[in-house]
Amino acid sequence: MIESGFFNRMKKFQTIRMLGTGMDLGNLNEYAYEICFMLIQSIFTRELRENPNRTRDDMLFITDKIIRDMNLEANREIVERIVDGTLWYRDPNKQEAFSTKIFHEESKTKEDYTFRYFKIDRENSNWEQGGSTVYMLSEESQEMIFITREILEEFGFDLEQFYTLQLIKTGNFSKARNSIDHLISRVRVLINREKDYRRDIIRDPQNIFFDRSIRGKKTEDEIKEQFEDEQKVFQNMLSWRSRYDSLPDEKKQEAEKMFDNLERARVLHDSLANHVMQNLALELEIRVKYPETFWNVSNYSFKKDIWQNHMVKNGLRNIEDLEKVVYPLFSPQMEFIYPLDWAWAEQRVQSRKKQRNVIESIEYDEWVFRETDWDLIENLYEEIFIGLLEKGRFSILELNLKEEEEKEKWLSQRENIDLFMMFVISDITLDFEYAGDDERMKLFKRLCNRDERFKSLNNKMILSKIEESEEVFSWNELFISPYTIYIEEA
Repeated sequence: MIESGFFNRMKKFQTIRMLGTGMDLGNLNEYAYEICFMLIQSIFTRELRENPNRTRDDMLFITDKIIRDMNLEANREIVERIVDGTLWYRDPNKQEAFSTKIFHEESKTKEDYTFRYFKIDRENSNWEQGGSTVYMLSEESQEMIFITREILEEFGFDLEQFYTLQLIKTGNFSKARNSIDHLISRVRVLINREKDYRRDIIRDPQNIFFDRSIRGKKTEDEIKEQFEDEQKVFQNMLSWRSRYDSLPDEKKQEAEKMFDNLERARVLHDSLANHVMQNLALELEIRVKYPETFWNVSNYSFKKDIWQNHMVKNGLRNIEDLEKVVYPLFSPQMEFIYPLDWAWAEQRVQSRKKQRNVIESIEYDEWVFRETDWDLIENLYEEIFIGLLEKGRFSILELNLKEEEEKEKWLSQRENIDLFMMFVISDITLDFEYAGDDERMKLFKRLCNRDERFKSLNNKMILSKIEESEEVFSWNELFISPYTIYIEEA
């Protein structure tokens, strides 16, 4: 039984199957498919970046460079055959579309199917001024690119942004929303990578040199510039929101959902920038203050020093001792790992006491775990909640006016800024009776216990939005878009 939609599916296969066929390229015949696909990909990249250099002559130059990059050789005639064979079907003088026959499940016969890999970009051709014909990808070529993109993730974050911007400009909100989902998914993957990378370099600082897959060899200034460029693209995309007021209600509702999704992507992008800059600061701190961590290599091993030299040689007093040694190695529950900060911090020398005929014992001082300073958080956030109480809103840009001493308090622990970003990323309804683990609720309850006035915010919803402002929150390596949290009745 032939399923419905067979004809439409086969159209996509035929587009891929016919790419690079019917060309007499001599020794390059076996490379025709790859060269044509790279040509399409290059034109697509220029199209997303609004680069008008997409004429036939530009394609000839691109194709020639592709062949040389593949360490192959071809004369002018072969290069022209490749370009013309991708632009048109058979005779380039006729400029015909590609044509094939596909079986249709409804008519039970083969039907003609025509398509092109490139179509004319009339907006950029400027024929009236004597300009050359500029080409752009057809929908069939775009689908071919997107199939490989979804499988291989071959495009970077910036190209995904440019593609989304083009969809927004053309009013294709459903595709734009799907593309934004790709953006959100990619940002979350990058955030998780940065978190894993931070854990890795804290456990072993030598990973700073060995693991270069996170951000390659880019300098801090290049990374900052990249984030700034990406933020500008987000601002450009969001600036189109005001232009869709004249749309029909159904289309306007679709646009609003898309822009809400886009706002989520921007919040996550700011969070990614925060994680990256914190990791760069940590790398710099390790390089400057603790260079010895890069050349100290431990020669201590479990097999040699514990098993062979101690357990096999001297034995164990009780069989239960074997379980104590082996259990941590195979237990699914990870034991507490002492933070690397403790190793760097100033230490007190442990006292040793020797007793006659008694195994040497060590008296340990009690370890003091670092805990979140909630008193400091209360003091810092009291001003924010007073703003919510009196004005119904608070902008993070107001913190730019703080003195250096006050900024040092905000930067003294990560939780201070992270808590504000928690309010930004997700909406929350304040509840004084809340008994869960949400730190925002814990902060609200502590503030209410400090000042009864804040109880009037109970059952109020805190939301966030981004201000239309060129100013940003920028402290040292910390960059955050101009977010405002505000109160709405629940």
